[in-house]
Amino acid sequence: AKDYDPTPVYATGLISRGGAMAFVCHDDRQNFQWFQYAPKDGASRGGNKLVPRADFHLGCTTTKLRPHWCRSSLLVHSSTPGSTLVSLKNQDPSPAGFGGNSGGRREDESRFAVHYGTCDGSFGTVLPVSEQVFWRLSALQSVMSNALESACALSDRAWRMYRRTPRRGGCRSQDRKKSVLDGGLLVRFVDLSRREQSDLAGSIGSTVHLILDNLLELECANMVV
Repeated sequence: AKDYDPTPVYATGLISRGGAMAFVCHDDRQNFQWFQYAPKDGASRGGNKLVPRADFHLGCTTTKLRPHWCRSSLLVHSSTPGSTLVSLKNQDPSPAGFGGNSGGRREDESRFAVHYGTCDGSFGTVLPVSEQVFWRLSALQSVMSNALESACALSDRAWRMYRRTPRRGGCRSQDRKKSVLDGGLLVRFVDLSRREQSDLAGSIGSTVHLILDNLLELECANMVV
């Protein structure tokens, strides 16, 4: 299987969570794209084409994606058996059909991500998250992009929109895959006042503690060394 759209690719990598795997590529327009081999999907042309799952404009250039194992926050921040049990109880329950309360956590324990350095000196990671965490933080990201002031009154949503070459339409919005969390925006939640955190968490039907726990899990998964 392959992607039939010609694209100059600068770097490639693989991310996985449990039995799910996706290909990551970085192109000459400073975009990230995620593809999956899904032969049962109609868009795959019988398994001959990789199916695009997500895209994200990074805004800088990288030439290497290196894999690493995602650490759990339980391993990093739980120093006693008591704190470990409390952390386990605070985690999201696993979906039905994944081995009771431990299946989803086993998938989180077998996650592999990629990290990269850019030509302007920055460092970042691309990692998979569970469906529950994704939808919670995706709702928070949408609310924060509208509620918080952005630098120079620019739109975070427009900045992260996938860029194509000018002859193919520049920024595409009609077929954009909204399946990526912007860590740079979400981490601003930690620096907000307690009242602002409560208002944002309440607007998506969640709690401040649960959101902070999810952000802590992402921070630990980002650790390379």
